Amino acid sequence: MNMRKEYDIEIPGLAEATAACAPEPGHKALVKALRRLPGLEEIKLATTRGEDGGSYLSRRGVYGPDGARLHDDHAAWLREQVDADGGSVHTTYQRLQGKGYLLSKTHVADVYLVLDHGGEASNFVQVEVWREHECMDCELLKSWGEPRDLEELLREAEGSNLSDEKCLPVAPARYRLRRAADVGRFVDLLEAAHARIREAQGRELYELRDDAGTVEVRAYSQIDPGFNRFPHKARRLFNDWAASSAGRSGARLCDHWVVQLYDWTNPKTGERSMDLIPAWTFPKKLAEVLAKSGEVYAFYGKLQTLDRRVGVPFGWYFYMLHGNRVHDASAERVLKAAEDGLIVLQECDYQVLKAWEQRPYGF
Repeated sequence: MNMRKEYDIEIPGLAEATAACAPEPGHKALVKALRRLPGLEEIKLATTRGEDGGSYLSRRGVYGPDGARLHDDHAAWLREQVDADGGSVHTTYQRLQGKGYLLSKTHVADVYLVLDHGGEASNFVQVEVWREHECMDCELLKSWGEPRDLEELLREAEGSNLSDEKCLPVAPARYRLRRAADVGRFVDLLEAAHARIREAQGRELYELRDDAGTVEVRAYSQIDPGFNRFPHKARRLFNDWAASSAGRSGARLCDHWVVQLYDWTNPKTGERSMDLIPAWTFPKKLAEVLAKSGEVYAFYGKLQTLDRRVGVPFGWYFYMLHGNRVHDASAERVLKAAEDGLIVLQECDYQVLKAWEQRPYGF
């Protein structure tokens, strides 16, 4: 796992229980194993991503000509080889290329589990597990064009692909704990970081030139007075759930959505970037709703059908915030139809839509 963050939760035995569990379809054994841990008795599977094998780790395993595993990270291993050759990339390339060294690829599926603590919509723990399956993939180093430096050597590490019959599993599939995160704490930190950025942005000065050539210097806060009226979109997501029919119905956001957390610090500047992207947990296909298709009653009926399918009133709004099933034009059309008296919309949902219209957001 990466260096511990402020929102990471240390759960004794979690990593060990995860690693000791053998992967299986549906991940029932994993859920059962984690429920044996104190405090996780109510944890449940939310969704998985990447089970089609399209995601994989950037690092590769290194295998020698005799089939022995030499290293878990090809980039680190190649750096060691160059160092052993006195820093000569030429020597390392000539020594390794075409000598039977192989690289493996580790395919990854993201398994999301959640533990709801009730109360605010963001008050849940999200446990992220990687299901890893490592297979032989390619030869080490390309057979054309000798790399000029270490960085190019690392970029050119992946050589010719192996035939399908040689892309054999290196080991049985395994689970590995990625992190256990306090989502509410993450949102607090994200919002605080965003507030600092927004404060600095508001003070930025811009030169505005009119048609007559007159120049006026104005702060960003004067150009866009409403830019800091609403909180960060991550906070708005949870606020909108709580304020709308979705949250008022008793539906819990973490039963229907997980969140992909992004947290990166620039090693050169020390600047930290955080973000959050929601991902729905509904396991079946949903029909796309086209805002300009059909008369208003039929159109709104399609949005209500989506709500019934996912089991959440006003659920279509959150699929509009992220995904490709509902689009911004749908919110605009619903709002206009409600204001024209053509459809009946709950007052709480109208207020959420009205706020979105004043400052649209999405992921």
